[in-house]
Amino acid sequence: MTRIAYCTSMSDEVRDMVAERGNLNVYRALAHAGPPFAGWLLAGRAALTSEVVPVRLRELVIVRVGHLMGCAYELAQHTPVAERSGLGPRQLDALAADGRLTDGGFTPTELTMLEMTTELVTTASVTPGLLDRARELLDDEQLLEVLMIINRWSGLALMINALDVDIDTDHHFSLPH
Repeated sequence: MTRIAYCTSMSDEVRDMVAERGNLNVYRALAHAGPPFAGWLLAGRAALTSEVVPVRLRELVIVRVGHLMGCAYELAQHTPVAERSGLGPRQLDALAADGRLTDGGFTPTELTMLEMTTELVTTASVTPGLLDRARELLDDEQLLEVLMIINRWSGLALMINALDVDIDTDHHFSLPH
């Protein structure tokens, strides 16, 4: 497969946003989108800096999505962030696509959000009973943000996998300020 060439010409605004999170191959690949890429980066910053969903829960969902979508790039970038948020080997093993979520020692909220992530990514839907359980554990703002995280990182995984983006060896994702 021929890979997309990494973009070298970006606006100053986009270059600053890319530099903020690390000059990663994924950003250099998607920068070809031009002006929509700047908005996409801003939305990503909002998702990564929001205090509505705790960092640990956000990273649990992202790593689970990475496994379910078979996206080695997402896993390479977000597993270290997940580890910094308190996830250990037991939890990381449970998040694998073939892992047993119940073996991870997750809180009831974490387990329900991971079950919702799995169901949504693998079936493109969430059963009413699971959604009701999620609503009992999170308020509407939190629930919608979790759904947006699932949406963002599953869509990103599709693009990364389609473009066969190289895993960065020298640069790692850093959280925006």
